[in-house]
Amino acid sequence: MGAQETSSYVAQIVSGDQAAVPAAVPVTPKTVDVNGTRVTYHVQGERNLDHDPVVLIHGTSGTTQGHFGFLFPMLAVRHKVISPDFALPVDLAGNLTLEHMEEQVLAVLADAAPGQKVTLVGYSLGAAIAAFIAARHPERISNLVLLAGWIKTDTQQFLFNHVWRTLRDLDDPAINEFTIFGAFGAPFLATKTLAEMARGAMPLDRLVDLQMDLNLRVDLTDLVPAIKARTLVIACTYDQMVPRHHSKALFGAIEDARYSEVAAGHAVVFERPAEVFRLIDNFAARPDAYPAGSIIPAVKP
Repeated sequence: MGAQETSSYVAQIVSGDQAAVPAAVPVTPKTVDVNGTRVTYHVQGERNLDHDPVVLIHGTSGTTQGHFGFLFPMLAVRHKVISPDFALPVDLAGNLTLEHMEEQVLAVLADAAPGQKVTLVGYSLGAAIAAFIAARHPERISNLVLLAGWIKTDTQQFLFNHVWRTLRDLDDPAINEFTIFGAFGAPFLATKTLAEMARGAMPLDRLVDLQMDLNLRVDLTDLVPAIKARTLVIACTYDQMVPRHHSKALFGAIEDARYSEVAAGHAVVFERPAEVFRLIDNFAARPDAYPAGSIIPAVKP
């Protein structure tokens, strides 16, 4: 895939264009009922039984197609891969919580991998959800991957989200450029034109608004040290939404953790999916290849 084609694909994915999804991602998702809410999920690679299933948890505004359009089919070559698409709870009366997200993930696991331990992979807000689940349900999680995650929302994240919310409330189209500016790393953007990136923006709806609000309230300070799963923490060198010091804090707080960095911005699943795949694939297959406390060497761009 050439540079222009990759940029166009990224723009389509980020803007929610389902036609951009690779054919290897299942087009007919399965569903599970969660207290009246219909939650869809995707499964592929069911014949791959050498390792625990890999469960992908997307971030704010994401879906399996939207955030894992590259990763899902690559991982499914060697692993059974399960990926839920979060839904707005039908009975939601107040704020969206990590408990709501946890409930949907656990329902999908009960349906797609009953009684099995899994390698749980969370990206962005999905990393906070994955850490939350790993701390509260250690019996279900053998391995944990936290990609661009954090323990507690800090001032830099609050400022970014506050500006995003202001633009959203004003219905200002500049929210698209602001989102692109925050999501993609400077080296990646340096290779693109404004025209190439013009279509790249998160879809906007009530669920996205609630997820952005939830981002402001993340605080796993008391839970993260309780995580016992073998953990891989992956930081993004040029991340402006969740700067890498957050990943370093996760690495320090989790007893059985390893650390690696990918030379990308927060939108690492678009910028360097092959490198993310390499790290997840190796860790899911051989989680003890690097002992706790290791810093896994990065592949130089």
